[in-house]
Amino acid sequence: MTLVLTLTSDRLIYQLHPELVHQVEQLLSSKGATNYSNCWLAQGMAAEINFDGIPSDVALESVELFLEQVPVDKNIQKNVNRRKKMLLADMDSTILQIETLDEIGHAIGKASEIADITEKAMNGDIDFETALRNRVKLLAGLNINQLIEFALEKLLITQGASTLVKTMRANGATTALVSGGFTVITEIIREKLNFDLCYGNTLVVDSSIVTGNLKPPIIDGDAKAAILDKECKRLEIPKCDTLAVGDGANDIPMLAEAGLGVGFRPKPIVKNHASNIIEHCDLRGILFLQGFAENEFLT
Repeated sequence: MTLVLTLTSDRLIYQLHPELVHQVEQLLSSKGATNYSNCWLAQGMAAEINFDGIPSDVALESVELFLEQVPVDKNIQKNVNRRKKMLLADMDSTILQIETLDEIGHAIGKASEIADITEKAMNGDIDFETALRNRVKLLAGLNINQLIEFALEKLLITQGASTLVKTMRANGATTALVSGGFTVITEIIREKLNFDLCYGNTLVVDSSIVTGNLKPPIIDGDAKAAILDKECKRLEIPKCDTLAVGDGANDIPMLAEAGLGVGFRPKPIVKNHASNIIEHCDLRGILFLQGFAENEFLT
């Protein structure tokens, strides 16, 4: 089969059912699809339809219109080379449900100032490095241990994150946490979820006090894409064997470079740049996109 349509949902909110999948198959057939067949990856949560005969954009537009009011993710890709050899994942609002800097802002009484800058950066209204430096200046004078404590108090790992990392590693993939957040947090998450690699920004600290500055290099959007390129060369794998996932504007270069770029509950600007979008399913949806069935997951 040339193309595969993956349908995923949060089965606690909406359970996929055979009748819906059959209706989608009939829709694709009416548009000219041939040789179509379906496969269930997880009952009530994930199914895929393989087909030939029509371009992916025609198929996706039709399916999106048909399922416009149904809380189901709809993604189409070529049915080749789906299981990737490297995962690069953003941290804040992707692997974590929170924006760590915003949570620190709440704890120190600067929530609105920091959150406003964060939102502008994630939507692409100001460049990431400028936004990051402006927010870090607001942390000056804070004890680094307090900063870590504030972030960890609100730590919420996104459903499916551990399963995603464990399953991909068990199938031979290298996993990397690639974040514009702080290394004092990213290292904790790397260890907690057992990522192979970890990249983040380093705060300048003097006698345990945050100075409000950062050590170079800055991990911004371009740096994330450069990390993907560097790790591909180190591992001697082509970019088509990579998968990147993120939600914000600073993830766009990385998503664009990857063989499979996934916008996870993405900001509006990201939707135009990611090859696939997951808004309803949790991070296990990234495994479904690679053709993994639920009975192959490691939890």
